[in-house]
Amino acid sequence: MSQSPFPIRGVIEGFYGLFYSAPERKDLISFMGDHGFNLYIYGPKNDRQHRARWREPYPDFIMEQFAETVAHSRNVGVDFAYSIGSGVSINYACEEDFQLITEKFKAFYKIGVRDFMIMLDDIAAEFQHEEEVQKFTSYAQAHVHVANRLNHWLKSLDKTCRLSLCPTDYHGTAPFSDYIHELGKGLNEEIDIFYTGPEICSKTISEQDAADFAAAVQRKPIIWDNYPVNDLAMTSEMHIGPITGRENSLIKVCKGFIVNTMSQAEASKVALLTFADFFNNPEEYDPWTSWDYALKTIGGVENYQALRLFAENCLHSCLDYSKAAPLENLTSKALCSLQSGEKASVSVDVKNLYDYLNELDEAGYQLKFRMTNYALRNNLVPWIELMESWAWAGRRSIDVLRAMENIEDIKSPLNWLKESASEVRSHPKRYAGNVLYSLIEYVESKAVDEKGSFIL
Repeated sequence: MSQSPFPIRGVIEGFYGLFYSAPERKDLISFMGDHGFNLYIYGPKNDRQHRARWREPYPDFIMEQFAETVAHSRNVGVDFAYSIGSGVSINYACEEDFQLITEKFKAFYKIGVRDFMIMLDDIAAEFQHEEEVQKFTSYAQAHVHVANRLNHWLKSLDKTCRLSLCPTDYHGTAPFSDYIHELGKGLNEEIDIFYTGPEICSKTISEQDAADFAAAVQRKPIIWDNYPVNDLAMTSEMHIGPITGRENSLIKVCKGFIVNTMSQAEASKVALLTFADFFNNPEEYDPWTSWDYALKTIGGVENYQALRLFAENCLHSCLDYSKAAPLENLTSKALCSLQSGEKASVSVDVKNLYDYLNELDEAGYQLKFRMTNYALRNNLVPWIELMESWAWAGRRSIDVLRAMENIEDIKSPLNWLKESASEVRSHPKRYAGNVLYSLIEYVESKAVDEKGSFIL
C-alpha cells in the first residue's frame, strides 16, 4: 500500500447513532495500519462533547482513553484526527466560542493529536445571532473567518498541525452553490475540504464530479465516501458489499478518500478491505474478486461459503446492486413454474429454490454458532436471524403447496407460514428486499376458499 497513488487513505467515525467503544476503535485502527490506511478521523455525531454539547470538555477518563488511542495510532502508522461539530450552535461572531474551540483542540494537542477538523455539515445555513448578521455578509464568510483563524492558531501552536473542513454544502454537481465558491475563494489553501460526490450517499463518483468541485473550491478535495455507513434511514440495512462506482481516474483530481463506516465496526472491515484494494491499484481493481478475499479474510476461510451465501442477498445500499440476485432469480423461476401449472412437488425450479433456502438456513447456523470472529457474528446477528426467518417462510410456502397437492391437512403448515411471514414483515432490519413476498402471496391466494377464508 506504500505505493498507493492516493496520499490520504482514511476512515471517519462520522455516523449518527451508537459510536465505537475505545477497544473497538483501537482494533479498527490496528486493522487500518495493517491494510495501508493512514488517517483516522474521530467525529461521531452522537458524541455530545463533539457536537451537541461541544463547548463542554471531555471527562478525564475519556481523555485518558483518547490518549491511549492516539498513542496506539502513532504506533501502527495511522494519523489520528480530532474533529469538532461546533456548527450546530456556534456564534461565529463570539470570541468566547472561538476560544472554547481552541481549548478543546489544545486538550487533544497535548495528547499528541496534530490533525484537526471542523464539521459544518448537517446544520441550518442561517445565522442564529444578531451579532453574526452585523459582522458577516454571508454564511460562507463566517465559515471562512473561523476556519482561517483556527488554521492560523494551530500553525502558531505547531507548524505540523493541519486543519480540514466539511462544508455545509458537501455534495452536488456543477455549478455548485454560491456558498461553495465563496468558501473556496476565501479559505487558506492549506485547509482541506471534503466532498461526498453528487449525492450525500453517491452511487457513483466520477473524475468529472470531483474535478468540478475542485474547481469550485480551488483545491483538490478529499472524498468523504458515505459507503458503507448505514445510519439514520439506513439503520435497517447491512452494507457488506464491495465499493463500486468510483472512477479509477479520481486520483487526478482528489487528494484521497475518507470512508464513513457503519456503527458495526467489524462488519465494516469487509467494505474497507475492498477500499484498500482500490486505493492500492485503482486501475486493476476488481470489486467482486476483492470482495471474495475480504469475506475470507474477515470471516475466516472456513466460514466463507456461509458468509458468501448470507452476503450475496444482503447488498441493498446506495451503490444499487441487485438486492438479492441469487434468491430473486430462484424465486422468479419457481413462481413462473407454478404459474404455468407445474406442481410444487415435481417442479425442478421449486426444488432448486427449496434447496437454496435450506442452504441459507444452514449458513445462518454456521455463522451464529461456528464462526469464531465473535465481533462479526455479533454485528450480523439481527440480519442473520432475519435471513433464517425468510428461509423458513419460503420453505413453509412450498410445504403448503405440496400439502395441498397431496390433499393433506394444511392447517399446521399454513399456520407456520403465517407465523414466519409475520416475523419477516415486522422485523426492524432489512434482508433480501421483498423477493419472497410474491411467493408467499401466491401461496396465500391458493390457500383461501371461495369466501375468502383460509382453507384449514
